[in-house]
Amino acid sequence: MTKKTGYFKRIATASVGIPLLVILIYYGTPFHFWLLMTGCIILGLVEFYQLLAKANIRCFSLLGLGLGLLTSIAFFQRGNRYVPLSLVVSLAVVVPFVGYLFYFHDLSTVIPELCGTLAGIFYVPWLLGHMIWIRGLSHGKALVFYLLLVVWTGDTCAFYTGSYLGKHRLYALISPKKTIEGSIGGILGSILVSIIAHFTFLKSISLGNSILLGAVLNVFGQLGDLAESMLKRGAGVKDSGTLFPGHGGILDRIDSLIFAGPVLFYFLAVFLLR
Repeated sequence: MTKKTGYFKRIATASVGIPLLVILIYYGTPFHFWLLMTGCIILGLVEFYQLLAKANIRCFSLLGLGLGLLTSIAFFQRGNRYVPLSLVVSLAVVVPFVGYLFYFHDLSTVIPELCGTLAGIFYVPWLLGHMIWIRGLSHGKALVFYLLLVVWTGDTCAFYTGSYLGKHRLYALISPKKTIEGSIGGILGSILVSIIAHFTFLKSISLGNSILLGAVLNVFGQLGDLAESMLKRGAGVKDSGTLFPGHGGILDRIDSLIFAGPVLFYFLAVFLLR
């Protein structure tokens, strides 16, 4: 595939996917958003366990998928939502340990297999599940749009800034094409759209907090991107999957959100929801 064809596929996929996503979030209920996030969680877990398999690490993937689904359900619970979630998290630790007592192929591989199973549950469902909480907040719809806008605009600004101005590698071992200049451009882009959001549809977040959040969300988004790149490097693959033509797999699309989502939720919980 040529570079020109790759760009065409990326634009075509985005031109279809982004409007559908906006329509679903804007017109959909919290339940519809939960269905969307649950689909992302399951697909993300499948890709995660496939990455481990390519790195020759076997996992109890079916168990991980089941516990991932339970985690998503627990995030959606109303009322005292922390009780079912804490129960599921406890099960997510205990059940794999008990399962491997009765199901293992080689004792020498139990530790990496067990750790891989647990890592998938906490990396995808636990972190991504915070977006379900965000959608359930007052003004949750606007907050979800805000998170997507800040993170994905930052990604785009980082890409183009790095393409035209990038000279110094950010982390060559993990992601050779990323540059310090691109990283700075991404942070500035996220701050700018965060400020715009404050003056348009999200006035409940002060200007000062908007500037701070724009920078912090972008930094954690970049860390999430690098973390997923590290997994792909370890597995020896370019993309986590082939779900989106020109864009890779679901993890390639949500890696920044996996880290940024919890940051936004806890920022809101600590400073704005008291």
